[in-house]
Amino acid sequence: MAIFNSHAEFVDALRETLDREGLSSATALLAEIQDGTLDLVAFLEVHDPRVIVYDLPRPFERHWNFLRLLRQTDVLQKRTWILTTTDRKALDAAVGASGVIEISFGEPYGLGGVVKAVHHALADGPPPRPDDRSLGQPAKPAKPLIHEDP
Repeated sequence: MAIFNSHAEFVDALRETLDREGLSSATALLAEIQDGTLDLVAFLEVHDPRVIVYDLPRPFERHWNFLRLLRQTDVLQKRTWILTTTDRKALDAAVGASGVIEISFGEPYGLGGVVKAVHHALADGPPPRPDDRSLGQPAKPAKPLIHEDP
């Protein structure tokens, strides 16, 4: 599994929590992915994550559009995505995203919901969703953003 987040503290806390539960993870900061510092293709070849925990920080529109581009690549289409944000209500208002787990700054970060979603995804079940509204901004995606890999 992989953790892509904009806050190193959250990445470390989630990685350590998952490690304690016997789940290893590879991590990267979103800025490293977006600016090309991280070779994402090589990262995916080396780690081959089945599940990706992906953060949607502000500005929501920019990060939402980048996520949509990532998800259109062949190598990332069949991954299970667990989306997180620090302000689910504002994210939904900005881009119409739902089914996103809200996390907080500082301990305990809201890790429980993320860890639960990871366990569900790795057990071949769909991650639990906060609500049933479909995702779809700016255009309705062909698949929900949080999905089970067939």
